[in-house]
This record gives sequence, C-alpha cells and structure tokens, in this order.
Amino acid sequence: MTTTPGAAPEQRADAGPLGRTALVTAVLLALVALSVLPPQWELGRDMWWPTLGLSAALLVYLGRRRFPACLVALTVLLAPLLALAYDLSPATAVGATTTVTAPALLAAWLLDPGGRVGALPAATFGSRRFHLVVLGVGLLCALVAYPFVVGTRGSGAALPVCALAFVTAVTALLVVLPLLSAPGRRAAAAGRVELLAQRAALVLVVAAIFWPTTGVGLIFLLFPVLGWGGLRAGQRETHLQVFGTSVAAYVLTLAGHGPLAADLPGNLPPAFSDVTLFLFIASLSYLVVPLARTVDRLSAVTRQQERSETTVERMLDSATRTVFVATDELGRMTHYNDGAHQTLGYAAADVLGRSPVMFHTAAEVARQAAHFATPPDHTAVVMAQVASRERRDWEFVRQDGEVRMISLELNQITAPGGRVLGYIASGEDITERLRAQEALVTALDREHQSVVRLQEVDHVKQELVSNVSHELRTPITSISGYVELLADGSLGELSPSQRDAVDRIERNTARLGLLVEDLLLLSRAEARQLDLVQDEVDLVGVAGEAVELLDELVRSRDLAVATTLPDAPVTVVGDPVALERVVTNLVSNAVKFTPDGGRVAVCVSADGGAGAGGPRAAVLEVSDTGMGISEEDQAQLFTRFFRAAEATDSAIQGTGLGLSIVHAIVEQHGGEVAIASQPGAGTTVTVRLPLAAPEAPGRATGPVTSR
Repeated sequence: MTTTPGAAPEQRADAGPLGRTALVTAVLLALVALSVLPPQWELGRDMWWPTLGLSAALLVYLGRRRFPACLVALTVLLAPLLALAYDLSPATAVGATTTVTAPALLAAWLLDPGGRVGALPAATFGSRRFHLVVLGVGLLCALVAYPFVVGTRGSGAALPVCALAFVTAVTALLVVLPLLSAPGRRAAAAGRVELLAQRAALVLVVAAIFWPTTGVGLIFLLFPVLGWGGLRAGQRETHLQVFGTSVAAYVLTLAGHGPLAADLPGNLPPAFSDVTLFLFIASLSYLVVPLARTVDRLSAVTRQQERSETTVERMLDSATRTVFVATDELGRMTHYNDGAHQTLGYAAADVLGRSPVMFHTAAEVARQAAHFATPPDHTAVVMAQVASRERRDWEFVRQDGEVRMISLELNQITAPGGRVLGYIASGEDITERLRAQEALVTALDREHQSVVRLQEVDHVKQELVSNVSHELRTPITSISGYVELLADGSLGELSPSQRDAVDRIERNTARLGLLVEDLLLLSRAEARQLDLVQDEVDLVGVAGEAVELLDELVRSRDLAVATTLPDAPVTVVGDPVALERVVTNLVSNAVKFTPDGGRVAVCVSADGGAGAGGPRAAVLEVSDTGMGISEEDQAQLFTRFFRAAEATDSAIQGTGLGLSIVHAIVEQHGGEVAIASQPGAGTTVTVRLPLAAPEAPGRATGPVTSR
C-alpha cells in the first residue's frame, strides 16, 4: 500500500512468525462470526455491525496476495451462519455475505494497493485518503441496500435503512481498522497505577451509562475518560478502548439498555433511532483516535526536539575554548556553556536569568557605544552590533576581577515567522594573543630603534673613514714630495744606507696612499656616490690591460698565468677605470694567495644562458690554485677589513678592502660576484655583468701565456 511520507517503516504480515499470523487470522475470523451470531436483531436493522470492519481488517492484514483465499474463507464462514441465525435460504445467505465481503474487499484494495503490509501506518488515519475511502465504502453500502429495501419493504423504508447502512459501514471501518495501526514509538505517559485507574473508570462509566434502562443521558461522561486514555495511554491502548466502548454501547443499546435505546420522538422508524447509536460511535472515533494520533506526533516531535536541544547543548559545551552565551528576547541569559564558565569563572547557576551587562564595566559599554554611535546603554549597543554584523573585541571582567578580552560576534535567533526569539553571542578569548602581539610590537620597535642606531653608527663610521681619509691625503702628499726630493738628490747626496731608508719610506708612503684611495673609493661606493662613467667597454681589453699592469708583480714570482680571451669583443656598459680596478684586485689577490709553483687563470666569455635569445651576461672568471678559503670565512669575504684566517696565519699583507671594493663596483654595474673555494684547493671568483648588446661568443685564443 502507499504510505504517507515520514511514516514508520512498513511491516509485512508474512514477515513475522507463522504462529502470530495464524493467531491474528483466527481472532479476526472469530470476531466476524460473533458479529453475526445471536442475539439476533431485526434483519436490516443492525447490518451485522462491525462485520464489515472486521472483514476489511482481515483482508488488509493478510495482504492482496491472499485476497482470494480470504474471500473464500469469509464466504464459507458467513453464509452458513447467516442462514442459521436469520433463517435465510442458501442463495440469500450468499447474497447477504456478498454485501459484506464486497465493500470490505474494496476498502482493503484502496487502502492497500500494493498488497505488501500487514499493519497500517499510524499516519494513514490522519490522511485524506483514509477518510475518502471510509466515506466511499459507506455510500456504496447505502446504494447496495437501497434496491434490497425497496424490493422487500417498499420505498418508504428506503431512506432510514440506507442511512443506517451508511453509518454502520463508516463506523465499522473507523472503529476496527485503527486496531491494525503500526505500534507507535510513544510509550504510555501514565504509570501502571494510573492506567489501571483509567481503565476501571472507563468500565464504570460505560456500565453507568449503558446498563440502566432509564433515559437519563450521561454519555458526556465518556469523553473525558476516553480523552484521559488518549492523552496518557499508548496509541494502541486508546484504539482498543474505543473499540471496546463502541462494542459495549452497540450490544447494550440494541438489547434495550442505555439512553440510546429509547425511540426518537415523533414515532420515527427504528432505523433512525439506531442511526443515533452509530453517530455516537462515530463521534467517539473522530474524537479519540485523532487525539491519540496527535499526542503521538507531538510526543515524537518533543522527543526529536529534546534530542536536538541535547545535541546542540553538548556541541556548545564541548567547545571549551569558545564562549557561547544565549539570551531570550528580553536579554536574559538562557544558556551558558562550559567554555564561558572556564573563561569567565562564573558558574551557569550564577548567571542564568541575568543580563550579560554583568560582565562589562560602564567604561567598556561607553567605549562600544562610541564606536556604534549609540547611547551608552548595553541593550542599544547589542542591537547596533547585531544590525552591523560586526565582530568586536569586548572587555569581560571575570568573577575574580581579572579583565579578559574576547572577540565577540552577536547574532539574532528568529522563529520561521520572523519573531525574535533571542540572541546568541559566540566569542574567543584573545587576551593572550593580544599580549603576544603587544610584546611582538614592542620587540619590533626595539629592533627598529636598534637598527636605526646601528645605521647612525655606520653612518658616523663612514663619515669618520671619509674624513680621516681626506685628512690623510694632505700629509701623505707632503711626505711623498719630500721623499722624491731626497731620492733625486735635490737636498744633497745620500749615503747608501740613507737611500735605502728613503726607498722604504717611498714604498710605504705609496702603500698608505693606496689604502687611503681604497677607503675613499669604498666609502663612496657604499654610499652609492661613485661617479661612474657609462660607456660601452670591451671587457676583453680591460682584462688584458689589467693583467699587463701586473707583469711586474708576476715577474718576481714562479707562477703560471693563463689568459683565455675571445677574439670578438664582450661589451658591457660601465666605467673602464672601475672595471679595471675589479680585474686588478682579483688578479692581485690570486697572485698573493697562490704560492710559487702555482697557477692563476683569467677568462672572459659571453654567457648565452639557457634561452635562444642570445647572450645575456659577460663573465669574468679569475681562478688560482692557492691556499683557498674556508666555508665559514666565505660568508664574510665582502665585509670591510675582513681577512680570512688562512691569510692571517700565513702573514700575507693586505687591508681586507679589495673584495669589498670589487663587490661594490660590480653591484653598481648591475652585476654579481660569486666565490667558490676550498681550503688547499684554490679559489675561483666569477663576475657576471649585463651585456650592452647581444654578442655571439667568440673563438677562444690559445691556452695560456706563461710569465
């Protein structure tokens, strides 16, 4: 059969134990038989109530697959009983049986089109389909009764008998079919004592109403007692009570007992008097069965809501690092999770029912009010923040007086219709994070101040070096002049020992002059104040001339110097004097740090890179087989006055400014310097400079020229 969405899962009649199916079938057949056995009422007056409902229940329970066998069993059972009880011919008995089985079959077919279930979902009895089927079957019974009554009693008796046929069919289905409803999930709300009291009250009230033969009407007493059962008993219990009360009222009334047994005024036909009985039974069904159904649905909704509320509360309470505070529409706290308790120190019992303003100082409320441009009132500020959907940092005062900063978001809780139900605040304690940020800002500020002071010190140092260098040039020039006068004999002939002393003074004065020039050059380079000429320069020619200038230095050493220079020019844009200084410093370093018997190589090339667009850089490479540099010292080679440990240990003269000057000049030409070295394995310095224009690499010259 089709079921209403959301109904309980369907249950097959033949899915359970065979013994249970047989027992239910036997009970229903026995009730069908009892409904047509004595006491024998007047034929056509009672319509064998509630035989139709019991037959339909049997068909629904067994399912469509067993409809044929069930119809045969009903016919075999009812036809002989009707023939004996009402003295009918076999043919008439079979016809009377058909007036019961045909409407029952129609009701079962319409309520169970799939023929698969043995119990009707509880939602069926609140559906429009069920009521339409019941009314349709009642009308069918009335139409079937009409020609039979007209043929046997005349047209005058047709109306009351047809009305009686309609109400008996309707009430039979209303009273019996709910007994097949699937068991509800709602357990009885009443305890055992209360249920026993309600059942006893029902028996006493039914006996008090329907046993006496007086016409005093006490029927109204039934409704509160049955309503009591509908509210407090289970749904199946309620259906059984309606069925039992209806059967008792039916039997006792037709036996002449109770207020409904009296004939209606105006000498109306007995059938109309019986109609009142079945209208009473219908009122019981339409009142108590929907009541039980409604209570069952409300109970299910309540259980679901309770589960949802419990789940939400557990979720909120499990968020121990997050503050959740809910209020009603008046701003009174209704929920306060464990995270709020741990953060603020207050227990839930201390805050529920109070306003969250207890967590804030007047100054904090005024600060937030100034931000939202509202009066300094907590409620006004809350409404403004809810409207703005802005997350704000609020100062909360813990129970112990400590101030905590919480990043808070406020949201409105509304019903589906838009009515405001309350507000919920969710926040995170950011006190420690703000403190860490403040500490970081303080540390960064101190670091900045330190950097500024270091820059100032460095600037002072550069100024000092520049000023001292400038001041040294004058006395050095004067010394050089007097040394020249002494050396050329202008001040008189010198003895050999005096000339040797003058030569020493001349050499050291020249070294001192070079040192001063290096300091001035480096100072200007670091201040990016080098007055560089921007010309197209052939790096091949610069390298060749620089190597030639060092012939005197190399001539006195046992070194092999190799130059690898291309035939085509390698042109860069820069200052030729500064670039010559680069080559001179690198080659002189290589010569100084390479012991006799070693090798120094100078190579110039044009590097085309990985792409197909031609050369991109001019490369100057100076390598030696000298003492090498340790990995720790390589990181400081471009620092002013730094000298590698190997140079210091070997007492090699130098100022530690050569590579610093090289690095500064190359950097201002847009190039880069790289050093590869290992102790005892020599050093290779590679300088890369941007090419002035794409140049194809030339053919390299012969291997080396030894000097």
